[in-house]
Amino acid sequence: MISIFSRTLKIWCGVALAVSLSACGSSTTVSPFHPTRVVGLGDGYNDIRTAAGGQSPTVREGASTAGSVVEQVAAYFGQPNVVSYASGGQRISDLANQITSVGSFSSGDLVVITVGAFDVKANATPSTEAQTLVAQIQRLVDAGVKHVLVMPVLDVSRTPWGRSANFDTTVTNTFNNVVLTALSAAFGGQTTNTVIYANASGVTAAFLTATSMAVFSPFTDTGYDGTAAGTRPACSNATAFVGCDASVANTSYATMLFADGMHLTPAGNRWVASYLYNATAQGWR
Repeated sequence: MISIFSRTLKIWCGVALAVSLSACGSSTTVSPFHPTRVVGLGDGYNDIRTAAGGQSPTVREGASTAGSVVEQVAAYFGQPNVVSYASGGQRISDLANQITSVGSFSSGDLVVITVGAFDVKANATPSTEAQTLVAQIQRLVDAGVKHVLVMPVLDVSRTPWGRSANFDTTVTNTFNNVVLTALSAAFGGQTTNTVIYANASGVTAAFLTATSMAVFSPFTDTGYDGTAAGTRPACSNATAFVGCDASVANTSYATMLFADGMHLTPAGNRWVASYLYNATAQGWR
């Protein structure tokens, strides 16, 4: 079944960052994995509706561009076949319906999950959400999926919305640690990694560093200007989570980290995707 949000990905080239790597499961090297399809689940980071007037919560550059994390991970793997049922604002509890909507899965699928930011924002109970995530990933494994890549939540307190709301600086890290423990218990120790939780890929630490500096390569605006409130995102409104079309975005959005109150620009998503891709070097390539 092909999602109404599916489209052919325009492949772009980039050099992935070198980072320290870890994951749930064994680090045994296996034959390189070449996915036949890349499936996106979760929230706005994986929402591929980037055409003008679309709903993807980033700076929407047009239908022929790759604005989401899942598209850019797919580009690193050289796979243009991308399907995504992810949508802005979705939470871990929404994964069940998304998986049902995909229909069927195969061993050639790479499933990329970006979810949890809005659970953290809502102060959801980490242990409950972690077990729900485990259950849905197990459902994917039972359906034949052998490669699941999970993005950790980027610190919500460092987003434009988080700064404006004076959000608790400890909640995101606590949430990620509980998820790590749950995923390790459920899927760790396997001879071949099935689930990679990119918690130690370097992305969470890099995000903290980037959002503590006004300029952090490749960004000239990281949402931080030396004040508690930080700077305005590319789509101007720090309390909205809907992104905007490129025609109305800040003209410097290509070097800005944040698109709206919670989500990243296409450049920000590409930066995150490079860390996620590198996390797969532990056993998939």
